[in-house]
Amino acid sequence: MRTRSPSLPSFLFVDADPRALAALRRLVRELPGLKRFAQDVREAVRLMREAKPSVVVSGYGLPDGDGLCLLAGVRERLPGTACALHTSHPPTPALEGRGITWMDRAAPPQQMLELLASLG
Repeated sequence: MRTRSPSLPSFLFVDADPRALAALRRLVRELPGLKRFAQDVREAVRLMREAKPSVVVSGYGLPDGDGLCLLAGVRERLPGTACALHTSHPPTPALEGRGITWMDRAAPPQQMLELLASLG
């Protein structure tokens, strides 16, 4: 009898800053699962239509919207998807009760990896 292995997580990272995306790409290269990257809301939505992510991490300021609104939309449409706002600003009441985690942009890499692994 074959046992089914748990599926690997899929991550979507969204940030307007190409350097931030490059840093995230380097940081998560050892995490298991699919990792995709977008620079704006439109690209993120396109990637989510192609393959549903299990984790979405977004920066706050995006050229065609804001990351918090993107994550709130993801939570509404894909309630099982873990979401994290990747910003240097501490959590605000806007995150409370929305199922969106705060991921400190200035956190040590190991702390960020542990948070991502727990979300995935």
